[in-house]
Amino acid sequence: MAITEEPQIFLRYDNKRALTAFEEEFDNNLKIDAFESDQAAIAALKERSVPPHALFILTNQPSSQSNSSLLTHARDTHPGLLKILISDSVPLDVLVSLLEKRLIDRCFEQPLDPDLVRSHVLTSALARKSNEYVMPEAMSKDVSDVPTVLIVDDEPAATKYLARQLERMQNNFRVLCADSAEQALEIIQSMPGTLAVIMTDQRMPGMQGKELLDELKQSHPATVRILTSAYGEVNVAINAVNEGGIFRYQKKPWRAAELMSLFQEAIARHCALASARESRLSQLEHQFNGLRDQRRELLLKNLSEAVDTAAGASVMTLFLQALDTIPCLFANTSHLRASLETSLENDLIQQFGEQVHRQLTRLQAAASRHTEVDEAAIRAALQRSEEPEYEHGNNAPASSILLMLCEALTTLLTASGLSWRSLNLNQTSEHSLILSCEAPLKLYAHLLAPLTRLSRPFLDQQVALLLLFVSTYRLGGELQIRGAAQSYNLVLALPLANSPEA
Repeated sequence: MAITEEPQIFLRYDNKRALTAFEEEFDNNLKIDAFESDQAAIAALKERSVPPHALFILTNQPSSQSNSSLLTHARDTHPGLLKILISDSVPLDVLVSLLEKRLIDRCFEQPLDPDLVRSHVLTSALARKSNEYVMPEAMSKDVSDVPTVLIVDDEPAATKYLARQLERMQNNFRVLCADSAEQALEIIQSMPGTLAVIMTDQRMPGMQGKELLDELKQSHPATVRILTSAYGEVNVAINAVNEGGIFRYQKKPWRAAELMSLFQEAIARHCALASARESRLSQLEHQFNGLRDQRRELLLKNLSEAVDTAAGASVMTLFLQALDTIPCLFANTSHLRASLETSLENDLIQQFGEQVHRQLTRLQAAASRHTEVDEAAIRAALQRSEEPEYEHGNNAPASSILLMLCEALTTLLTASGLSWRSLNLNQTSEHSLILSCEAPLKLYAHLLAPLTRLSRPFLDQQVALLLLFVSTYRLGGELQIRGAAQSYNLVLALPLANSPEA
């Protein structure tokens, strides 16, 4: 989503020279309202129905901002307002204090990187424009499971003692410990429930604390991140705040009583982030549902007649119903942008349709040849379709419908890293044979899922799944798909050659 006008900022400055230098650097990109006193800036904030996109504090005395009436007013009245401190140098104690009081969100030391500063302001403006910020009263929501706090430090004795203290003091959250970033990632991957808060030491062997928090920023956006250290690492602290979006920088030594209040505040923040994220995902999913319905209608309109005629049954509808049972990734803004602003939707219908029609032409030619369906024929066809020299493809000749069925099945198995040896073949009676797979088949995206691009493997997999339906029903069989998260199980029943149905 684009910003159609320059972002508006308020600038509180201490001296004219600093103001002039700032305006020379940013006046072409930002609308700047400058104020020489807290009272003037507060009055201007009260007069505006909509707050600016950011509040800058330009000062050579950062310690004086701990009692700033302007920052306190901005924090309490406009909690979504981005607050940025700029100074020649910022002592670590001052930075920690300002963060603990939630008086600032970002901190930059001179000389500035103008592009980095602009990036933070534009990000705040984009979030405002897309309504990504949700007021705290709208975000309060109970979590269904007990939140988890993970403490990461290479001194396991200290962390375990701290964990026992914290758990004796309350029963609202559980505490886990890891003695390295690598162990922390293993715990996070395997743990049940929600990781609400992670506090990690900066200096550890292997992956350092900030690297761990940066990695979790993408995979666990609602997890509140706290960096801690026994050393006065101002640069690390400032970079972690500005780049990693950490919640706090906590100095050592740790005290259980202080951490207790910090974790309670961090868990409340986690609940707010999780609720806001859930709300955004729900809105995006609602928008994508309309696109999904349009996509389904076009697929049915363009392919139903040809597919159902070839299969001898209403297979196109059965195929789409099977896809509905396979949950994929939630829609995000990238998916919507790709569907609404590119040719993705038209390309999907066109390329998938063309490939399906070529396969149906092959199937029609194969239908004129006699097909023996028995266990030996199926095993031979599966083995042949997996041979390296076997020519899969839209124009490759097929000697029988059974071979095309096995070809489609092999494509689906290969996409999941499996082979035909993963299949179970069971003759339930003298009339039918059941094929099933020992492991679920993977399907990370499908025709009705949110997409950002098309690829040949994706289209091949989708066409193979539809062709499996067509060839199964053409042979008088049935196919059942049981969907799971990004995967599915299939059970295929075929009448044998000597049965009355064959």
